[in-house]
Amino acid sequence: MAGIAELEATIKEHVRKRHEADDEGFLFGSERVDLRRESHLKLEARKRKFRFIVDEPPERGGTDEGPNPLAYFIAGAASCLINQYLTDAIYRGVKLEDVELTARGHFDRRLGGAFTEIIYDLKLTSPSPKGAILRLSKEAEEMCYAHNTLKKAGVKMTTNIFLNGKQIVLPSRSEASV
Repeated sequence: MAGIAELEATIKEHVRKRHEADDEGFLFGSERVDLRRESHLKLEARKRKFRFIVDEPPERGGTDEGPNPLAYFIAGAASCLINQYLTDAIYRGVKLEDVELTARGHFDRRLGGAFTEIIYDLKLTSPSPKGAILRLSKEAEEMCYAHNTLKKAGVKMTTNIFLNGKQIVLPSRSEASV
Protein backbone atom coordinates (compact mmCIF):
# COMPACT_ATOMS: atom_id res chain seq x y z
CA MET A 1 0.00 0.00 0.00
CA ALA A 2 1.23 3.49 -0.87
CA GLY A 3 2.40 5.87 1.84
CA ILE A 4 0.68 9.18 2.62
CA ALA A 5 3.27 11.22 0.69
CA GLU A 6 2.72 9.09 -2.42
CA LEU A 7 -1.08 9.31 -2.05
CA GLU A 8 -0.89 13.09 -1.66
CA ALA A 9 1.30 13.34 -4.78
CA THR A 10 -1.34 11.38 -6.71
CA ILE A 11 -4.07 13.71 -5.40
CA LYS A 12 -2.09 16.82 -6.39
CA GLU A 13 -1.50 15.47 -9.89
CA HIS A 14 -5.19 14.59 -10.30
CA VAL A 15 -6.35 18.06 -9.17
CA ARG A 16 -3.71 19.74 -11.36
CA LYS A 17 -4.97 17.84 -14.42
CA ARG A 18 -8.54 18.93 -13.71
CA HIS A 19 -7.46 22.57 -13.42
CA GLU A 20 -5.33 22.53 -16.55
CA ALA A 21 -8.05 20.69 -18.54
CA ASP A 22 -5.70 19.88 -21.41
CA ASP A 23 -5.58 16.07 -21.23
CA GLU A 24 -8.66 14.93 -23.17
CA GLY A 25 -8.11 11.29 -22.23
CA PHE A 26 -8.17 12.20 -18.56
CA LEU A 27 -11.07 14.67 -18.59
CA PHE A 28 -13.91 12.34 -19.53
CA GLY A 29 -14.60 9.45 -17.18
CA SER A 30 -17.28 6.98 -16.22
CA GLU A 31 -18.30 4.91 -13.22
CA ARG A 32 -19.91 1.49 -13.04
CA VAL A 33 -21.61 -0.39 -10.23
CA ASP A 34 -23.18 -3.83 -10.72
CA LEU A 35 -26.26 -4.92 -8.78
CA ARG A 36 -27.89 -8.30 -8.29
CA ARG A 37 -31.10 -9.20 -6.50
CA GLU A 38 -30.41 -11.43 -3.51
CA SER A 39 -33.98 -11.78 -2.23
CA HIS A 40 -37.22 -9.81 -2.18
CA LEU A 41 -36.05 -6.12 -2.26
CA LYS A 42 -32.54 -6.90 -1.00
CA LEU A 43 -29.77 -6.19 -3.53
CA GLU A 44 -26.06 -6.75 -3.55
CA ALA A 45 -24.07 -3.98 -5.21
CA ARG A 46 -20.50 -4.49 -6.38
CA LYS A 47 -17.73 -2.01 -7.16
CA ARG A 48 -14.25 -3.42 -7.75
CA LYS A 49 -13.56 -5.75 -4.78
CA PHE A 50 -16.27 -4.16 -2.61
CA ARG A 51 -19.77 -5.51 -1.99
CA PHE A 52 -22.58 -3.77 -0.18
CA ILE A 53 -26.23 -4.51 0.55
CA VAL A 54 -29.14 -2.29 -0.42
CA ASP A 55 -32.60 -2.91 1.05
CA GLU A 56 -35.71 -1.07 2.13
CA PRO A 57 -36.98 -0.71 5.72
CA PRO A 58 -40.03 -2.75 6.79
CA GLU A 59 -42.39 0.24 6.40
CA ARG A 60 -41.61 0.16 2.67
CA GLY A 61 -41.82 -3.62 2.33
CA GLY A 62 -38.16 -4.46 2.80
CA THR A 63 -36.35 -6.67 5.28
CA ASP A 64 -34.06 -3.88 6.59
CA GLU A 65 -30.86 -5.82 5.88
CA GLY A 66 -29.05 -2.77 4.53
CA PRO A 67 -29.41 0.96 3.99
CA ASN A 68 -32.12 2.02 1.56
CA PRO A 69 -31.19 3.29 -1.95
CA LEU A 70 -31.75 6.95 -1.08
CA ALA A 71 -29.37 6.67 1.88
CA TYR A 72 -26.66 5.54 -0.55
CA PHE A 73 -27.64 8.33 -2.93
CA ILE A 74 -27.27 10.98 -0.22
CA ALA A 75 -24.11 9.34 1.13
CA GLY A 76 -22.65 9.25 -2.38
CA ALA A 77 -23.36 12.93 -3.01
CA ALA A 78 -22.10 13.93 0.45
CA SER A 79 -18.94 11.82 0.27
CA CYS A 80 -18.20 13.21 -3.21
CA LEU A 81 -18.33 16.74 -1.79
CA ILE A 82 -16.33 15.98 1.35
CA ASN A 83 -13.67 14.22 -0.75
CA GLN A 84 -13.36 17.37 -2.84
CA TYR A 85 -12.75 19.38 0.33
CA LEU A 86 -10.09 16.90 1.40
CA THR A 87 -8.33 16.63 -1.95
CA ASP A 88 -8.39 20.38 -2.58
CA ALA A 89 -7.08 21.01 0.95
CA ILE A 90 -4.14 18.73 0.17
CA TYR A 91 -3.61 20.42 -3.20
CA ARG A 92 -3.71 23.92 -1.70
CA GLY A 93 -1.87 23.11 1.55
CA VAL A 94 -4.87 23.93 3.75
CA LYS A 95 -4.64 21.98 7.00
CA LEU A 96 -7.87 20.22 8.01
CA GLU A 97 -7.54 18.51 11.38
CA ASP A 98 -11.05 17.07 11.54
CA VAL A 99 -13.94 16.88 9.07
CA GLU A 100 -17.53 15.75 9.71
CA LEU A 101 -20.58 16.11 7.50
CA THR A 102 -24.28 15.52 8.06
CA ALA A 103 -26.39 15.36 4.90
CA ARG A 104 -30.16 15.70 4.62
CA GLY A 105 -32.25 15.36 1.48
CA HIS A 106 -35.81 16.54 0.99
CA PHE A 107 -37.87 15.04 -1.80
CA ASP A 108 -41.35 14.87 -3.27
CA ARG A 109 -42.84 11.36 -2.97
CA ARG A 110 -45.44 11.83 -5.72
CA LEU A 111 -45.02 9.95 -8.99
CA GLY A 112 -42.40 11.77 -11.00
CA GLY A 113 -41.13 13.37 -7.79
CA ALA A 114 -37.52 14.22 -7.17
CA PHE A 115 -35.18 15.69 -4.63
CA THR A 116 -35.97 19.34 -4.01
CA GLU A 117 -33.17 20.20 -1.60
CA ILE A 118 -30.01 18.74 -0.14
CA ILE A 119 -28.52 20.34 2.95
CA TYR A 120 -25.00 19.69 4.18
CA ASP A 121 -23.77 20.64 7.65
CA LEU A 122 -20.00 20.53 7.34
CA LYS A 123 -17.93 20.75 10.53
CA LEU A 124 -14.26 21.58 10.05
CA THR A 125 -11.51 21.88 12.62
CA SER A 126 -8.64 23.84 11.14
CA PRO A 127 -6.00 26.43 12.03
CA SER A 128 -6.55 27.91 8.56
CA PRO A 129 -8.11 31.37 8.21
CA LYS A 130 -11.75 31.81 7.22
CA GLY A 131 -10.74 33.11 3.77
CA ALA A 132 -8.86 29.91 2.97
CA ILE A 133 -11.88 27.84 4.02
CA LEU A 134 -14.21 29.97 1.87
CA ARG A 135 -11.95 29.47 -1.18
CA LEU A 136 -11.83 25.76 -0.39
CA SER A 137 -15.64 25.66 -0.21
CA LYS A 138 -16.05 27.35 -3.58
CA GLU A 139 -13.60 25.06 -5.31
CA ALA A 140 -14.87 21.87 -3.63
CA GLU A 141 -18.38 22.57 -4.91
CA GLU A 142 -17.06 23.37 -8.41
CA MET A 143 -15.07 20.12 -8.46
CA CYS A 144 -17.82 17.83 -7.10
CA TYR A 145 -19.57 15.93 -9.89
CA ALA A 146 -22.52 14.97 -7.69
CA HIS A 147 -23.02 18.51 -6.38
CA ASN A 148 -22.89 19.96 -9.90
CA THR A 149 -25.24 17.32 -11.32
CA LEU A 150 -27.84 17.94 -8.62
CA LYS A 151 -27.51 21.72 -8.86
CA LYS A 152 -27.89 21.66 -12.65
CA ALA A 153 -31.00 19.49 -12.20
CA GLY A 154 -32.59 22.24 -10.11
CA VAL A 155 -32.02 20.76 -6.66
CA LYS A 156 -31.42 23.49 -4.08
CA MET A 157 -27.97 22.78 -2.62
CA THR A 158 -27.13 24.29 0.77
CA THR A 159 -23.82 23.90 2.59
CA ASN A 160 -23.63 25.19 6.16
CA ILE A 161 -19.99 25.39 7.23
CA PHE A 162 -18.91 25.35 10.85
CA LEU A 163 -15.25 26.25 11.36
CA ASN A 164 -13.89 25.39 14.80
CA GLY A 165 -17.42 25.20 16.19
CA LYS A 166 -18.67 28.50 14.74
CA GLN A 167 -20.84 28.80 11.65
CA ILE A 168 -19.31 30.91 8.93
CA VAL A 169 -21.56 32.73 6.51
CA LEU A 170 -20.86 31.98 2.89
CA PRO A 171 -20.77 35.02 0.62
CA SER A 172 -22.56 34.84 -2.70
CA ARG A 173 -20.50 32.67 -5.03
CA SER A 174 -19.35 35.72 -7.00
CA GLU A 175 -17.75 37.05 -3.80
CA ALA A 176 -16.26 33.74 -2.65
CA SER A 177 -13.21 34.08 -4.86
CA VAL A 178 -11.83 36.90 -2.69
